[in-house]
Amino acid sequence: RHMHRLADTRPALAPALAAITDAVHGDLEGDALRRAFARLDGAGTAAAAPHAQTLRSTTDGRLIQDILKQLTIPAGLEPLANDIKRSLDTPACDVQRRQTSKQLVRLVGESKAHAERRQTELKQFLKHTVTRLLQLEAALNEANTLTQTASSETLQGRRATQAELVQLRTMSAETEDLDQLKAFVGTRLDHLQAHLQQQDNAGDLRQRKLMEQLVALSQQVTQLSAETINLRSRLDVTTEEALRDPLTGAFNRLAYDRRAALEVARWQSDGGALSMIICDIDHFKHINDEFGHAAGDKVLKEVVRLLQQQLRSSDFVGRYGGEEFVVLLNGAGEQAAIQIADKLRRSVKAAPFRSRGGRVPVTISCGIGSFTGDDTLEDVFERTDAALYAAKEQGRDRCVFAAPKGSA
Repeated sequence: RHMHRLADTRPALAPALAAITDAVHGDLEGDALRRAFARLDGAGTAAAAPHAQTLRSTTDGRLIQDILKQLTIPAGLEPLANDIKRSLDTPACDVQRRQTSKQLVRLVGESKAHAERRQTELKQFLKHTVTRLLQLEAALNEANTLTQTASSETLQGRRATQAELVQLRTMSAETEDLDQLKAFVGTRLDHLQAHLQQQDNAGDLRQRKLMEQLVALSQQVTQLSAETINLRSRLDVTTEEALRDPLTGAFNRLAYDRRAALEVARWQSDGGALSMIICDIDHFKHINDEFGHAAGDKVLKEVVRLLQQQLRSSDFVGRYGGEEFVVLLNGAGEQAAIQIADKLRRSVKAAPFRSRGGRVPVTISCGIGSFTGDDTLEDVFERTDAALYAAKEQGRDRCVFAAPKGSA
């Protein structure tokens, strides 16, 4: 009766339970009973197998991987991101799901907070800069006013002096009384001297004030320039961090999206050749399991170094996700791309990867695709990714070219 109930609740065990029932009725101590229990053990293992899958292969795991690919992770949060990635290779269970979900929520929250702090810092700087610019504008207006006032007073002084000279000439021409002329000239000269002295004093005061204004302006401009250069450097670093994979130093998924859009637009506009290579490290999970995650991280860094070493400075190589990399080859057609991909494959295979005193066998598989006709980025990526899958299916450590759309 208990056997029947168990068979009803666990259909996968029904044949093995039936065999045990038959064996019990037939031969309690015979080989049939031992074979029946062995069959039950095998059926139980098979029934439990789905529960032994890793978190990575579950729907939740795939969602977590997608979120990690799209998330821009600050360098300080990379250890937490690596913990989450490692947890994806652990057996899937409710406890592990909850723990990984909590870690992911924390990672997303802190990444968002980091981005918001950066944004706040930029806004504060811009607000401060606007205030400083307004102060500079006011100081410039004041200096300009001083200059205009000085010019106006100088013009008035020149006119007054000319008027005095005209009076002297008129008096000299009209009077015949020498003593009266002397007295008049002396009075006018004293007046002119006093007026000139007053102008000199006022000019000196304006000059000193104007110089003080110009010195203050120069200091403010220098300080503002230094602050702007400092912010620009920080923004350059922040932008570079946002476009780089913290572990390997390669460009990340965001950088790939931007560069790929640029290269495709250039190809559509100018023609020429454009190709793509998608590389994947073979048996990378085995490397992590066999030699540890530290060795796996070292392999990722070294593979990136080798790829960059073999490519031109104008080529692009980015870490698309996990152990997968994308290469964009501007100006390379089908044959050139195939040769470059095979050169990359051979350079990785020949590299002496070592861990714990032993050699770590590392190879890569490559899918290759070229842009032709009315191809879109999505078209070529899908073809190239399918070619990579074919290279894996054909035994790995090889390159497969994706035939263009519409070819036989």
